[in-house]
Amino acid sequence: MKLFKYITLFTFLTVGIVNAQQFNFQTTSLTVLQKNKKGEWGKWSTPEPAKTIVKLDYDKNKIVIYSNVIQYYSIAEYLPKEVTKVDEINSYLCNNIDGFPLKISFIVRKDLKNKTQLYVYNEDYIFCYDIFEITK
Repeated sequence: MKLFKYITLFTFLTVGIVNAQQFNFQTTSLTVLQKNKKGEWGKWSTPEPAKTIVKLDYDKNKIVIYSNVIQYYSIAEYLPKEVTKVDEINSYLCNNIDGFPLKISFIVRKDLKNKTQLYVYNEDYIFCYDIFEITK
């Protein structure tokens, strides 16, 4: 009976460790910044409500944004975490489904009551989602 308890405990701990490498988020709003025809950055759009699931999976090196058009990104490089007085930034160099490189950052705004945002940086646009982590 003791052996069964140890096996059960080991199984729960192992499953917990594996799942700890996957994070789920819910978006609440989306704003976009685009370049104009001259290649200059315009102004941020007005935030629009957006209810979308985002998955960050360290085990599979991927980030998926389940918007109307699913955005699939493979993580090519994990950048060092940046910590400032106002921000905590985790960034990743990624490739989209077509192989185009871009950067994705998860930013915690310490000066805004730990507001969390997801930035998708592309050559011609930047998406900014307000997000919160979904706990199981």
